[in-house]
Amino acid sequence: MGRSLALLLAAAIVAGAGGAKAADLLPPPPPIEPPPPVEFGGWYLRGDVGVGAYELSSLRSTFADPTVVVPAPLFNGYSIGDAAFAGAGVGYQFNNWFRFDVTGEYRTAAQYSAIQSYTDIWSAPGFSPCGIAARCHDLYHGQHSAAVFLANAYFDLGTWYGITPFVGGGVGFATNFLNNWYDISAQPAGGFGYASDKTQTNFAWQVGAGLAYNVTPNLKLEVAYRYLDMGKMSTNQIVCQGTPVCAREVQSFYLASNDIRLGFRYIIPTLVPPPPPPPGPLVRKY
Repeated sequence: MGRSLALLLAAAIVAGAGGAKAADLLPPPPPIEPPPPVEFGGWYLRGDVGVGAYELSSLRSTFADPTVVVPAPLFNGYSIGDAAFAGAGVGYQFNNWFRFDVTGEYRTAAQYSAIQSYTDIWSAPGFSPCGIAARCHDLYHGQHSAAVFLANAYFDLGTWYGITPFVGGGVGFATNFLNNWYDISAQPAGGFGYASDKTQTNFAWQVGAGLAYNVTPNLKLEVAYRYLDMGKMSTNQIVCQGTPVCAREVQSFYLASNDIRLGFRYIIPTLVPPPPPPPGPLVRKY
């Protein structure tokens, strides 16, 4: 009897020790979710389209032939049309607030026109073909197009509901194409002149601001405003036709554009640094 009781007591102790050891092992914690994709540190491609409203300023004429007098020249009116543009570029997002890219774009031809008057000093008073005021008028027409290359820096100002406002600026150069420049006299005596096509490269700069929308972690859509200064440019000499004398006029002006841009940025996945691996599961034993 005493021996049987001892055996039962020993079996109970062994079973209790095994149960206690199993209870010491806690169930593994739930798996840790990987961190979301990083918002910085990647190469990206970009593309843009838009329209620019040009500002033409400081329009003036100079005359290459000093022996020909053009008395009191005055521009009575001038204008230049809008231009569409399309461009592409490559850049790098350094962190969640600073990025840099280089871009190139082509701007379509914009139509230039101007009216210039000057005093008729050759006709007798009251007999000028230019009218009672004796102010003769010339009409000018031409086309401007351009290729613009810029290095740009942007500052992102935080993200709310997937929308990121940003500001930025850039410097580079604009290659301006002045084509089909000609001059028609408005007087009955007639007269015609034209300038050969010209290509001129100027320093260019831009400043702007906009909004970016996160379509996916790698794709951003943008809408932005940009002020683009394309510098001072001048035509070739206007060669006269059908007149005995020619002052060989050269027109010069400054050109800037107020641009509205729609674009995208695509972060190249294979060039995005991978996030750090998550830590392993923690199992504690009491």
